[in-house]
Amino acid sequence: MPSPRTSRPEQLLLFGRNFIKHPKMLGSLIPSSRFLVNHVLAEVDWAHARVFLEYGPGVGTFTTEILRRMRPDALLIAMETNADFVRFLRRRVHDERLHVIHGSAADADAALGRLALSHADYVISGIPYTTMPPEVRERILRKTHSVLHPNGAFLVYQFTRTVLPYLQQVFASVYQDFEPLNVMPARLFYCRHHDGAPAGNGGSANGSGRRKFLQPAAPGSTGTAKPPRSSG
Repeated sequence: MPSPRTSRPEQLLLFGRNFIKHPKMLGSLIPSSRFLVNHVLAEVDWAHARVFLEYGPGVGTFTTEILRRMRPDALLIAMETNADFVRFLRRRVHDERLHVIHGSAADADAALGRLALSHADYVISGIPYTTMPPEVRERILRKTHSVLHPNGAFLVYQFTRTVLPYLQQVFASVYQDFEPLNVMPARLFYCRHHDGAPAGNGGSANGSGRRKFLQPAAPGSTGTAKPPRSSG
């Protein structure tokens, strides 16, 4: 399958330019560090996960790494409201498993429905929940809860702990973590529908926290046929 191809200087330039225009939408001047990416993605059971949702992929820092790690028959749906980032991802990341949607995370169910899917095994999100209107934040979190497989996980990275009570209002289990090697240091929140011990434990990729392996949807429960590449 084609390899994701992005230019780091081009990524930084585009990201910085959009931060200047939309600082509340991005929250940081530069993309996430490899330490943060590894820390968050250490929570994924790559051998079994079939359907991924990503909110706010930006220039594809997480996107390309998810594609590199996930199964050949898995799907990644990346939802982005910034038209510049949508064009960049569609032009620079070539992988038939990726579906870039120009739209809001509040419409996650519709994005899955377009591909004949009902649930996601993992939802990965770095969008700034504390700077968006309360009604939008509420809709996104409730919609995420509804599309997340009962044994899946919602993986959130933020720069403050302010989002915690909002997550706890929706998800029964919220585990917190921290990644200092990022600009700015990031707070991590791993959300599930229910309490319960992880299926296994281990060090995170950078050794700074505990890995939780979460049992995702069984093959076929989120759709059996591989849909065509989306263009919208």
